[in-house]
Amino acid sequence: MSRLACVVGIAICTFGYSRCSFVSGDPPPDVVNPPPIGGENFTTTLTLHDINGNQTNEFMMGEAIRFHLDVLNHSDRTQVLQFPDAQLYDFYVFDSGTYNIRWIWSADKEFPQVETQLTFLPNTSKRYVVVWDGVRANGGQLPAGTYVARGIMVSDTYNGEPMGENELGSPLVHFTVR
Repeated sequence: MSRLACVVGIAICTFGYSRCSFVSGDPPPDVVNPPPIGGENFTTTLTLHDINGNQTNEFMMGEAIRFHLDVLNHSDRTQVLQFPDAQLYDFYVFDSGTYNIRWIWSADKEFPQVETQLTFLPNTSKRYVVVWDGVRANGGQLPAGTYVARGIMVSDTYNGEPMGENELGSPLVHFTVR
């Protein structure tokens, strides 16, 4: 039991500024983003928010972006996802219309190397929230431009291709930095 508490403590420290909340029912309404991708068991949605929590797809350069990844088990069965380590999700930002990656949330993170399971009860969802200050791995600020973002659950079914089709990956969400 003490090992489990230690692993959870390390995971919380490692994840930095992120949080998970568990929500029953449907994800919040999608007013400015494409419809979620619905698979056999899951529907995955990504929404972007400003630091005040307002859903938006326009940000000022240097303004923090809050990513909300909602994953809904829309089946009538409990679903268990397997993960090769303690990382459950990831977020990507690409130049619009390209595969040029501008930011990967997990790039500077280390995760405990313990297999992890995540259980979704029937017709329930989980939300994962990450706030990004717009600073890329090279230390530079994300410049003004048009981008796309995607959130993905990195379970054993994820093949490491951030643009690959996967019911646990959100549709691409377009946003602008001015």
